[in-house]
Amino acid sequence: MGTDLHTFSPDVARRRRGLAVALAVAGLLVAGQGGVTVARAVANLPLSAGAVVWANVHSGHCLVRDDLTVSCGQMQGGYANAGTTIGNVWLYGDKDGSDRQRHEARHSDQWAMFSGGPLFPLLYGVEVLRTGGDFHGNVFEKWAGLHDGGYLP
Repeated sequence: MGTDLHTFSPDVARRRRGLAVALAVAGLLVAGQGGVTVARAVANLPLSAGAVVWANVHSGHCLVRDDLTVSCGQMQGGYANAGTTIGNVWLYGDKDGSDRQRHEARHSDQWAMFSGGPLFPLLYGVEVLRTGGDFHGNVFEKWAGLHDGGYLP
């Protein structure tokens, strides 16, 4: 039984958010960090699926990582700045590396924590406006790690 898009309400979003949090807590209690990784991937799955399709349209080469994030590199456009994370998928050109991967995985955590996605881009946009586009002051970039993201030397 699916959700009728015409009847999607804040209650549905609240239940979905509650389910994602419950899965993360249960995963942490039962399976440690691996459970949280799975819960994040489940919460982000609809967004991640769309992002992989987007990457393929832009000639991206995608690889599923051990932490269930997906790196889609060598893209011909279709991402902002040095790269963009949507759900569990990192879209980028050639700015690869373990530090960047760790940074982008933290953005995947942010996507999962904020309603499985819809609230996160709004909050991130507010931060861009608040900081005048300065990534060094952006709370989400700080949380993801400025050094790992390539914002610090």
